[in-house]
Amino acid sequence: MMLSAVVVVAATTVVFSQTRRQIQPTKPQTNLAEIVKLVNDKQFVEAETRLKQLLQKSPRDFNARTLLGIVYSETNKPDLAEKEYRTALQINPKFITALANLGILLAQTGKTDEAISTLEQVLKLEPNNQGAIYNLSSLHVLRGELKKALPLLENLAGVTKTDKTPKIKDLALLITLAKSYAALKMADELGKTVSYIEKVGGDDVRVSFTLGLTLAQVGEYREAARLFEKVNVARPNSFEVLYNLGVAYYNINQLNSAESALEQVININPNAPEAFYRLGLIASEKKEVEKALGFWLKALELKPQYAEVNFLIGEELRKQKKYNTALSFYEKAVAQNAENPLYQLRLGVAYFRVKQYAEAGEVFERMLKKYPEDFNFNYLAGFVARNQGFYDKALKAFEKADKIAPDNPDVIAGLSFIAFQRGELEKAERLLRRTLQLDAKNFSAHYDLGRLLVSQQKYTEALPILERGVDINKTDPSIRYQLFLAYSRLRQKEKAAQTFAEFKRLEAEFNRTSNAKTADEEQDLPDEVENSKP
Repeated sequence: MMLSAVVVVAATTVVFSQTRRQIQPTKPQTNLAEIVKLVNDKQFVEAETRLKQLLQKSPRDFNARTLLGIVYSETNKPDLAEKEYRTALQINPKFITALANLGILLAQTGKTDEAISTLEQVLKLEPNNQGAIYNLSSLHVLRGELKKALPLLENLAGVTKTDKTPKIKDLALLITLAKSYAALKMADELGKTVSYIEKVGGDDVRVSFTLGLTLAQVGEYREAARLFEKVNVARPNSFEVLYNLGVAYYNINQLNSAESALEQVININPNAPEAFYRLGLIASEKKEVEKALGFWLKALELKPQYAEVNFLIGEELRKQKKYNTALSFYEKAVAQNAENPLYQLRLGVAYFRVKQYAEAGEVFERMLKKYPEDFNFNYLAGFVARNQGFYDKALKAFEKADKIAPDNPDVIAGLSFIAFQRGELEKAERLLRRTLQLDAKNFSAHYDLGRLLVSQQKYTEALPILERGVDINKTDPSIRYQLFLAYSRLRQKEKAAQTFAEFKRLEAEFNRTSNAKTADEEQDLPDEVENSKP
């Protein structure tokens, strides 16, 4: 199972530009310049007192109100700051300084939609306002709106349609630009920007490492690996560098190199659960099952509350059909992360596999409350109810699944089974023939349609269907018995005798095999359903 890697990244904080144009004092208040100096010197208490005195005399001085808003913002009084900015804008709606600073404040207080709208107003009034461009692009980046952020970032970086090489040396902005290009799959622009960043950063390994992390975040693992290799040469034996290098190698399928890097991580810190988790992924990819389980069990020893590792152990054991053992790990994964629908799906299937049908049904019913339109949970809820004999409940779930994903052969087969069990033979036959149109290799549909036709004494029709079913599943005794009946009624004595002998042999073999099921018992989950994701 290939899982997307999670790269350890340095904490990133978007800093909104606080650059403000100089507030020009209105003529009656020549001492406003002195107050501006107090603000710049961070003497906020004195500045606030002086501004309040000034506003008592001139309450409509929008410069003074904006400056008071700045003081309130700097002294962590955002509500008062917002009030002053808005009052200034009521007096002068086109006052850029108040609008720009209001946009910053709204962004800092999490009012993102209002902040974007406000900064867009600034740019309508003053299209080249660099502070507004910077802050607006930062907001779009935070929201993942990279297509909206990109033209703003290019504006700041001096990138044009004819010249894609940046012109500035602001590394934080350049790295954000590179991340946007990478996420938008703009390879040419990304290459020029990365080269420029490396040129500006020179031999600064922090720049290379940060750039590598940024590229890894958006899936550019090959280029990230190159940068991590460069850092590793300059700063060998660094835990964080080797770890991220290992993750990058893993994601470009250089498994041996990834393993080597992560083994070095373990040598540096033998108590790093994340490194054992990654080594387990690599071993699993290489089909080294026992080795993978060993790494993951070590990760759990170091970090018992590791939901993803519990889940992966469950997955590996499920592939080996060790359902009872897998179940406990799925239960732990769900207990540690109940919000992951894939964990819940696999837990429900594991319960089904060990015949704890009530528990399986509870899982799927619980998930349907959260995901009522999910095909898999509807189908599985119906499947479990069907195997318990709760046909009304199963029918409702299958019909909902059919609305979500029409013409799914497994759903049609489930509906046909219920019709057959209820004696609605005409409906069952129609649905079974539809199933075979959709999935010519559906064994259960061949078996059910064949035995239905045998029960109606339509032996000639049943015969080719049952023969195809035997070709699909040569180990099931039940379909052999139906085929024996068809041969017998059609007086094909030699074939009937051979088929009956094979039926008896397979029946004895099934009786010796633990957990064996025949087509006469509960139907098994289709592989594509068991391996599906919500």
